[in-house]
Amino acid sequence: MENLAFSGLSPLVLLAIGVILIALESLLFSFVLFWFGLAFLIVGGISFFDVTLDLKWQLSLVSIISLALLVLLRAKALNMFLKSKEGENNDNFLNETGYGVIKNGKVFYKATYWEVDPACKITFDDGEKVFVEKAENNIAIIKKID
Repeated sequence: MENLAFSGLSPLVLLAIGVILIALESLLFSFVLFWFGLAFLIVGGISFFDVTLDLKWQLSLVSIISLALLVLLRAKALNMFLKSKEGENNDNFLNETGYGVIKNGKVFYKATYWEVDPACKITFDDGEKVFVEKAENNIAIIKKID
């Protein structure tokens, strides 16, 4: 049997290590193991072309490639995959117009009690139906229904 230090790892072993590291990355979301796994895949692909690399060179190439990818691409990948874009989710179903009812000095609208806008100078009776123009930050802007 050949000495492992002189023969290096089999290309299939390198590819398997790369796949395992990328699979582990899907559990951790650190975007570090992904680059090492990608480097193992690259070195495994190079080793398929009968390039005789011993273990030292295989591990050195994996280290150099993975660190280069990590430094160059990790921040871009984190921005692309983990950060939401500003203003992307504007779905606020509570901030719609509709009808509500005055109960105990508050507006009952969409199964929630809202404070009446302090700028509103109109008085409302308990049980009165009102039109809600806007509901935001626990305050409802309302109008009397004619």
